Amino acid sequence: MSEEGNSKVQDPNESIKPRLDPNQVPKLVARLYGIQTGDIKSLPSYDDLNFFFRPATDHVDNKNIPELNKAGYVLKVMNSLQSASPEGIDASNALCAHVRERDIPTQEVMQNKDGQPYSLETFTNTDKDGASQQFGPYLVRLLTYIPGSTFVQTPYVPGSFYNIGKTVGKLHNAIADGFNHPFYENHRFLWSLTEMTQLREFLFAVKDANDLDVVTKVVGAFERDIVPRYPEFTPGVIHGDINAYNTIVFEVSGQEMMPCDQRAHDVTALIDWSDVTKSYFVFDIAIAIAYFSIDCEENKLLDVGGHILKGYTKYRKLNEAEIKSIPLLVCSRLCQTLVFGAHTYTQQPGNEYVLATAKKGWPLLHKYWSADESKLLNKWKVIIESN
Repeated sequence: MSEEGNSKVQDPNESIKPRLDPNQVPKLVARLYGIQTGDIKSLPSYDDLNFFFRPATDHVDNKNIPELNKAGYVLKVMNSLQSASPEGIDASNALCAHVRERDIPTQEVMQNKDGQPYSLETFTNTDKDGASQQFGPYLVRLLTYIPGSTFVQTPYVPGSFYNIGKTVGKLHNAIADGFNHPFYENHRFLWSLTEMTQLREFLFAVKDANDLDVVTKVVGAFERDIVPRYPEFTPGVIHGDINAYNTIVFEVSGQEMMPCDQRAHDVTALIDWSDVTKSYFVFDIAIAIAYFSIDCEENKLLDVGGHILKGYTKYRKLNEAEIKSIPLLVCSRLCQTLVFGAHTYTQQPGNEYVLATAKKGWPLLHKYWSADESKLLNKWKVIIESN
């Protein structure tokens, strides 16, 4: 923690993921929220723990939850860094409420029996030899579950990317409509693109010489070409992690005659607001382009940015400096997720989720870095201007 109390920069050798036996979840939910749980399902996560359940009964022993959400809930156990900074959760809750009032659907936070949106909990785990060890405290919160598919489960088609862009544009308009929170004024977060140069501290985790060479060059290019452009970028609070796992979607109606693998989807809700920072709106666009490109077909990888921008620019305009910066910003986020994923795996062997982007992410980074920037931007311009 810095002197400001809002800094959040991870020690390269620190494991921050919570430790909690899933078998402890039912008692935890009953004690904190007065809800009897059905089957518990662990959800994929990077450095938090997420558990999905539906209520097992219609009864809730909590005056702060007048009616149960039949679709279910997600219990989130936050990592040690975010647990040490609960004011960040307050800020995130305020942001979600702000955009929800402006028709951007988000999960709702449930109050526990004490009328609080979260609590700090310490867990005791017992190993096979009977030895006990305490972990925590970790910040625990309960969110409504929003039904639907995650984008990663759906076809990667232009219409869906276009709808992602529209959603990001509408989100930025909602945020720009008067949202401010003091927490974000001094908050530093390692995953923010503004912290890109700190990636150098984690390069030891990259074992391939060619990969290391590209990452090193991207970090240098960011420092040389992006940082001086900050005054030309539109500042704002951003989601910071719009990806195929954090986007809940539904199939657009009227496509019954189309093959299932060609049907477009639209956005039901954005979830996981734990990476929010105040930086620049163009960062959010680049982050989305980076993540939604990873699992796209090889011959269409570099088209994704055009389709997302086509949707985005229906709601918000970008200046020339922002547009020109996007290819390098995409490379920058790819570098972050690949390097941090490699590093986190050294701390959490066996957590394959943190390597989810590695197989296709490294080739995508090399493809982006070697692409002719002028030709790429022209390709996007053609897509944006197409009917």
